[in-house]
Amino acid sequence: MKKIFFAIATLFFAALFAPAAQEVPFASRPPKMSPGQKIDWDFTKMNFNMASGLVFDMMVDPQKYKDKTAKIKGQFASDVHQGKRVFAVFVWDATGCCPTGLNILPLANKKYPTDFPADGSLVTITGVLEMANLFGQEDLCLVAECWE
Repeated sequence: MKKIFFAIATLFFAALFAPAAQEVPFASRPPKMSPGQKIDWDFTKMNFNMASGLVFDMMVDPQKYKDKTAKIKGQFASDVHQGKRVFAVFVWDATGCCPTGLNILPLANKKYPTDFPADGSLVTITGVLEMANLFGQEDLCLVAECWE
């Protein structure tokens, strides 16, 4: 009897604490950028103060940046939030205490995790800034068209 109870309890707790399926949000459009296209906002050429000021302005007035191209180099990160896997690139200040960065939205031809860099790795991403509804509100995201 104890063995049956233990087996049922184990199955119950395994089902209760099993990780939920993770949806990966993708941009469902073909690439917009052409090779050699001009980059409107090149974070790789900015110091941290300029980058963080620009990211702040992007959050305050995202329509001004929509459909512009951007390039950012920083630390790649992914996490699960409300059942969706989300991606970002962070740029750190000189002390390593205060990051800034952009949400990344991959194109639909990417497969997670095989086509993505490892969390914490240095990556350069180029793409088009677009509005995306990830968690019930419109946010400005960088649709990643080129990963380096």
